[in-house]
Amino acid sequence: MSIKSQQIVGIAGAFALVGAAVWLSAAFLDQPEPGSVEISQVPERSWAVEITDLGPVEPTPEKRTASR
Repeated sequence: MSIKSQQIVGIAGAFALVGAAVWLSAAFLDQPEPGSVEISQVPERSWAVEITDLGPVEPTPEKRTASR
């Protein structure tokens, strides 16, 4: 099967017509009214975490047998 140049031009024209129809219909649709934004500053709340290294922790004998 071969594709002729007429088919390519026809497909491109169809895409152009559909694109133009979508673009024109979007221009006629009701545009939403622009909204408003209110910005207010809030007091900053901060917190901190202190990390301590416990080193290697040996599990109890009950935990050792439970994991096997």
